[in-house]
Amino acid sequence: MTTAPIKSGIQITEVRIRNFRSLQYVDITLDSFTVLIGENNSGKTSFLEAIFAAIGAGRRVIGSDDVFLDNGESKVPKDRDVIIDILIHPVDDDGGIIDAFPEGSFWTELWGSGISQDLNTDNDFVAIRTKTSWNAGKAEYVTERHFLQEWPDSVDVEKSSLASTRVTARQLEPIALYLMDARRDIHEELQNRSSFWHKLISDPGLSDKKVGEIEKTLSDLNQEIIDGSKVLSHVQEHLNDLYQTVSAKKGDVSITPLARHMRDLSRGMDISFRTKDSQTFPLSRHGMGTRSLAAILTFRAYSEWRQMNSDGAVHSLLALEEPEAHLHPQAQRAIFQQIKAIPGQRIVSTHSPYVASQADISNFRHFKKEGAITYVTQFDTSLLNANDIRKINRMVLNTRGELLFARALVFCEGDTEEQALPIFAEKFWGQNPCSFGISFIPVDGYKAYLPFVRLAECFEIPWYIFSDGEEDCVRWVSKTLKNVGKPKDPKDNENVFIIPDSKDFEGYLTSEDYQDILIDTIIQVGKANDSHQDILEQKWKDEENKLVAIKTELSKNKTKYATPVAEAISGMNDNTLRFPLLVRSLFDKMSADLGLKPAHEESK
Repeated sequence: MTTAPIKSGIQITEVRIRNFRSLQYVDITLDSFTVLIGENNSGKTSFLEAIFAAIGAGRRVIGSDDVFLDNGESKVPKDRDVIIDILIHPVDDDGGIIDAFPEGSFWTELWGSGISQDLNTDNDFVAIRTKTSWNAGKAEYVTERHFLQEWPDSVDVEKSSLASTRVTARQLEPIALYLMDARRDIHEELQNRSSFWHKLISDPGLSDKKVGEIEKTLSDLNQEIIDGSKVLSHVQEHLNDLYQTVSAKKGDVSITPLARHMRDLSRGMDISFRTKDSQTFPLSRHGMGTRSLAAILTFRAYSEWRQMNSDGAVHSLLALEEPEAHLHPQAQRAIFQQIKAIPGQRIVSTHSPYVASQADISNFRHFKKEGAITYVTQFDTSLLNANDIRKINRMVLNTRGELLFARALVFCEGDTEEQALPIFAEKFWGQNPCSFGISFIPVDGYKAYLPFVRLAECFEIPWYIFSDGEEDCVRWVSKTLKNVGKPKDPKDNENVFIIPDSKDFEGYLTSEDYQDILIDTIIQVGKANDSHQDILEQKWKDEENKLVAIKTELSKNKTKYATPVAEAISGMNDNTLRFPLLVRSLFDKMSADLGLKPAHEESK
């Protein structure tokens, strides 16, 4: 039976970064499991590489290309330093911060005088600073690591008091970060002599007697292969002429088809895999999804083995970029549980709603880049009760996880608006709104806006509400606005758009301006459903109150007509009618906020 890994008793609780790439001024708290989300190029990878530069296994060198460069600057000022501060606390088995490192523990022996006490709480902590500065004498950037004697307020980071002694490689090794980027490949891990794979298998744990027996068997097998192969015997005979060339005393030259020594076995070691009713192939011949997953599972095995055999003297720390890479949606959901099973602390960067939907809302750190600078926010759950958090996890993350990665969000009540608004948007901007990072999110009823708006507000994702105008709808929108600290009256909120005259979306579109095109669309949809077009045309020709009949038909079959109606209206020749007034107002506001321009055809 496998022994459960012993917990390390520590946790990295916060990372502060100054002037590393786009991370000019970033403070991020870490949980035992932290999920980084946000748009592409928002700074997530830079954050992982900053920690790796500070305490990574095989730390990279910080150079001039890693120093923050602001808009308008042609080169980095020589007095601009890169600072990466790591805060470590002792924790209990549940991850809660405790007062002190246990007396006589591995960590007190390792860090000694590097352990400090918080002036306010008197709690123990360890803070490690990695600082890279320009050295004029050497004409290069130089990196040093020191313990901090205090963990000051965020605004006073550069004024921190440093311990006189530097942090050694020995003091960093037990907390070394392993960074697995999106290009991970088990085939490369098998070939790389410095990889965690080779660290794991370097000592198979065999007795000296067993090693001797195996190596004798290997030697006998090698000889048997040579003796039985005319080709190999022929080659070996000619290789003996090496002595004539290099002027050495004649000894012995031999070909070794198999490794003779246990220490060399890992060079030829491979992993094979097969699915049901198929042949077995090495992983190098499988697809990237399988190879990527195998790399993660191998690291899990390495972490568990290392932790089990360390007696708590190792803090496993993994940074994993895009675990969903090359995996289909079901596998993306499954990989989350595999990652959670990895011992220690894990920081995961993802673009997958399937992965994100399984995390807890408190684990997210949202990255957003404005100009040259990255900003990071996290969800504040302190003001929410358990039911509020449950609603967000169930109603938002489990059903609409893609909103976490959006540049802007438009919330609406249901499926009709979800189908119609993107069609209007594509005609308005001339591109699919997804290309701008805009998501149209149905909240499934006017009572359900709150958790969605709360999430967008916390992560500073621009949001808009496009709501039906019935009395109950408006009342619940007002309630939502009040609960997120906005003016209660929708009229006082520029990003809230209420359909006028107490109408719903179908009623709003049902007007004399659109009467003819709506009837034509209804007839065309009916024709596509094998109805007799002549009968339909006659029916609508004879209809006395056409607008009432249109509204009834659209309301009775909302999703059936949403797409064709939006396509028909947005394709009208009259530019003043192609976008209903409230829809145009919504898109004009979004254009102003997001720096978008309407398509040229709009101004023709």
